[in-house]
Amino acid sequence: MAALTGKARVKRAMKRLYRAGMVATVLLAGTFSEGLMAETYQPAGLRYGKAVGQFHDVHHYAAIYQLSAPRRTGARHLELAVGALDSGGDTSAFLSLGPVWRFHPGTHSLYLEFGFSPTLISDPSLGGEQLGGNVHFTSSATVGTRFGSRDEYGVELRIQHTSNGGLDSTNPGLDAIALNFTAQIWSM
Repeated sequence: MAALTGKARVKRAMKRLYRAGMVATVLLAGTFSEGLMAETYQPAGLRYGKAVGQFHDVHHYAAIYQLSAPRRTGARHLELAVGALDSGGDTSAFLSLGPVWRFHPGTHSLYLEFGFSPTLISDPSLGGEQLGGNVHFTSSATVGTRFGSRDEYGVELRIQHTSNGGLDSTNPGLDAIALNFTAQIWSM
């Protein structure tokens, strides 16, 4: 198979991101519709991360949205992340959606979060290395704090691992450390 030009790679990534967006829309509209109607504020934010280990040259950029979780999950919120993994110009789009559980270790402003999200990645290779397919799972641990007159802002340090969970024989995993900034953008 001939190597794709930069323009062709972007077009292919956009097609895959569109398909992933359609899957997320169906999930949000159907499975999680109960949780989307809760009366809570919904922060949105930005994430920047840097991979460590085998993929140390990969940068992680994402827009993140916190959606109300269905009560039956016991999660504080669902996190929807849409972004890109970049390795020196070799870029893959991604989309993830999953529950996040929050714990307050004795103080209101400091918290710990644990999350798990199915993750779709547009290109099964990154920086010349195979990721092992398009379907992955991201698990994360986060420490964060809220601030502002109404706790409307947040800063979080996140450690995450993304891998295909053995769905493919190639499964190197992608570990990253990220910084999140969030702000309340609307109330329901």
